[in-house]
Amino acid sequence: MIIIGAGIIGASFAYHANKSGLNQITVLSSDLPGEKNQATTNTWGWVNGYARNDKSYADFRMANLNYWQNIINEISNLKYSSKGAFIWDLDNAELNETIRQHKKWGHSVKMTTSSELNEKLPNIINKPIEAGFGVDDLAIEGVSVTKELLKVSGSKIIKKNVRELICENNNVIGVKTDDKIIYDDEVIITAGLGAPKLLSTINIPFEMHSSLGLLVYTKPLPQLLKYPITGLDFHARQDNKGRLIIGGKFDDDSSQEKNIEDTAEKLVQDMATRLNYNGNMILDHFTLGRRPLPIDGRPKIGRLINHKGQKLNGIYLAVMHSGITNAPLAGKFGIDEVITGKRNHLIKDFSPQKIVNEEEF
Repeated sequence: MIIIGAGIIGASFAYHANKSGLNQITVLSSDLPGEKNQATTNTWGWVNGYARNDKSYADFRMANLNYWQNIINEISNLKYSSKGAFIWDLDNAELNETIRQHKKWGHSVKMTTSSELNEKLPNIINKPIEAGFGVDDLAIEGVSVTKELLKVSGSKIIKKNVRELICENNNVIGVKTDDKIIYDDEVIITAGLGAPKLLSTINIPFEMHSSLGLLVYTKPLPQLLKYPITGLDFHARQDNKGRLIIGGKFDDDSSQEKNIEDTAEKLVQDMATRLNYNGNMILDHFTLGRRPLPIDGRPKIGRLINHKGQKLNGIYLAVMHSGITNAPLAGKFGIDEVITGKRNHLIKDFSPQKIVNEEEF
């Protein structure tokens, strides 16, 4: 098996392939975990079940949230950084409706009062009157988790750019890298924004969007935030090294990208005004990456068909946002489908070439 992409989704496929008894797994990627152009390097690390007005997707996300705990229990070196997360990124009416909707679907979310906010977020200044709280939400460190999943999988990891897919008689039989051809009877594409270009080499049109995401890391600090926070114009959490990881609104235009260092410094300064902390808050580094966004916002997981409506064998696609939430079951259900041909009901609505309008949810 060849897996194209060494981010968290590719790592989950490799882990579950090995767990299912497959032992010749090759992961090919132009960017490895921790390198700046990989989406996983730029993840904030919030695992959650929210998918407003889309029960099918929300159920999948919530199942992933629960399954993450299984994986953490299975692998001794994996841990989450925190459990539970606050949101107040909507106006009160929308926020209450979102929480009501997800509670109705059986998800572990609730509204919290100002007294609960004061208790759980004592260092935040100017807290809202109420906020949503994901009881089982997790914060995990994407790069370290990805590296550990790849390590446990026993896969052969090769840093190479895949240029083309090789297809004969509706069967994908391998890939062409910059310097050689590698044959295999199953190719899994978890290459995020690289997927459309790869699929175009076998005449499969596939569209994705992207948006810029800026994350700012401070130098290590005393514990100031026990829980991740998603507010109206910022999101922040503290990682297992004591660093605050801060994100904010970032316009996808070249002028702001040119002033990225100034923007990063401003995010740190703004965060300092939100916290009851008298020490120095110093910028350590920042990451700027593009989020891979399927055009209808839903994951795309499964087999593909060609322009004649014929099923292609030997190829499987898995691209989505957010990979940090969805990777576990995308990998598990994807490998199960590759091996058995049976598709889990939780991904039945996420076929790669099915595009859904919001009013259809």
